[in-house]
Amino acid sequence: MKKQKEIEIVQTDAYSLFVYAIRTQITRDYYLRRLRTFFDFITLLPNSRIENRCNRFAAIAIKDHNWTVGKIVGFLQFQKGRVEREEITAANRRRKGKKRKSRFSCKQEHEDSEIQAEINNGNIVSIMQDY
Repeated sequence: MKKQKEIEIVQTDAYSLFVYAIRTQITRDYYLRRLRTFFDFITLLPNSRIENRCNRFAAIAIKDHNWTVGKIVGFLQFQKGRVEREEITAANRRRKGKKRKSRFSCKQEHEDSEIQAEINNGNIVSIMQDY
């Protein structure tokens, strides 16, 4: 019989949960760099540590989900514009002749409403808000 290991997470702030969920250091650094870019774009606590910025974003997101969706959509539109102007390239790669698909779905519940955003291959597929 295998022994099960219990892991106790001492800190439960947004940053700690984010970092804990990512296994490898390389992946963690990659996502933290992208998160830092997003926070710079929305000018959230400039010159602050990433931990403080992440926790502040989570706190605001809990209180004001419309602000959160607006900031995310604004960032996505900005990046899409950069792709269209050929400042950056889209991250679609081909493997064995097939287009690699990426899908991201995010769900934010707040009191009596729920917002869902779905992004497929870099395009916003849907944003729904239920009351």
